[in-house]
Amino acid sequence: MSEQSSDLPVVLVVDDSKVIRRAAFKMLGDGYTVLEANDGLDAWQQLQQNNTISVVFTDLSMPNMDGIELLVNIRSSEDEHIVALPVIIMTGHGDTEAAKQEVFDKGATDFITKPFESIDLLSRAKSYAKLSRKVVELEMKTGYDKLTGLYNVSSFKESGGKALSFSLRHKLHITTAYFEIDDFQKTYLRHGKSIAQQILLTVSKRLESSMRSEDIAARIGVAKFAVLLPMTSQAKSLVVIGRIREAINKLVFDTGTEKIRASLSSGFSTLGQDDAIDFNEMMNQADDALLRAVSKTAGDKVVGYIEKEPVEKETVFSDEQLIEAASYAVQGDFYKLDDNILQPLIDKLAPFIDYVSNQTNADKTPG
Repeated sequence: MSEQSSDLPVVLVVDDSKVIRRAAFKMLGDGYTVLEANDGLDAWQQLQQNNTISVVFTDLSMPNMDGIELLVNIRSSEDEHIVALPVIIMTGHGDTEAAKQEVFDKGATDFITKPFESIDLLSRAKSYAKLSRKVVELEMKTGYDKLTGLYNVSSFKESGGKALSFSLRHKLHITTAYFEIDDFQKTYLRHGKSIAQQILLTVSKRLESSMRSEDIAARIGVAKFAVLLPMTSQAKSLVVIGRIREAINKLVFDTGTEKIRASLSSGFSTLGQDDAIDFNEMMNQADDALLRAVSKTAGDKVVGYIEKEPVEKETVFSDEQLIEAASYAVQGDFYKLDDNILQPLIDKLAPFIDYVSNQTNADKTPG
């Protein structure tokens, strides 16, 4: 996977042929951040984790999940960004007209034939990346998530920024909490769109009903939600988060063949009265904590962000400094020795001490 740049449009190239992926990377690499996936399943996972992707180029015939299945997942996604993505199908000579018609009927945006020329790939990337940006801009203007009615990311950032400024100005606590429905992707793939949509709607409503009047909720990913908790310390945040998770974790959905119990993982970031930070960083901290909560295999899946302790840099002493320290030791001027140089000095003298010890033992050995 290539390094991402916030200044370049992001495209995802999906093909089980490394040669095709590399060719696309070389053609697009100067003007785009190019991500690669070796099959549809890999691509689907990346799409759910990365909302900066603006265009998808995908092959049809791939293992695990083929191009048609990937397209169906994209067009039936509950995420507004994913469902609106331009999907360009890369067809080969072996693909039949019937297969192409099926893909077109399922919502393919365009086609490109392999082997493709640079101009074909670049022209489509440019056109559809621009289209994708316009769609995102329109979504941002609406302010609300179409499926759940909660705030979208843009509105949450705007409201959160204002609330954070108020908290900093008046020296108040504030918390941003992230929640994610556990194993939602597996549920979606196993039971389909209808059940997945039912779970999202029910969870969002239960989330709203469990919040305080001053709290703000948003849907910020496929199965990810954010809640802003003004004037809330870490201890109080744990109480609110616990109440929300308890309400959601009681939900049971009947699919007709089995019953599914919903559950939430949560990560949160709390600012103290004297902290200084912008809201984007606070969201990043909550997201970092959520990733750790999701990865937990046991125990309470709630994690608070903890600032990483600065790693104390080890002092490195030169040979000249060690020789000077050794002279102080020989002369008995111990008070001149820096405490930090004692262990490096011992390490430096260790071979000499071993030599003296061996020589002494040799002298004591009977001839």
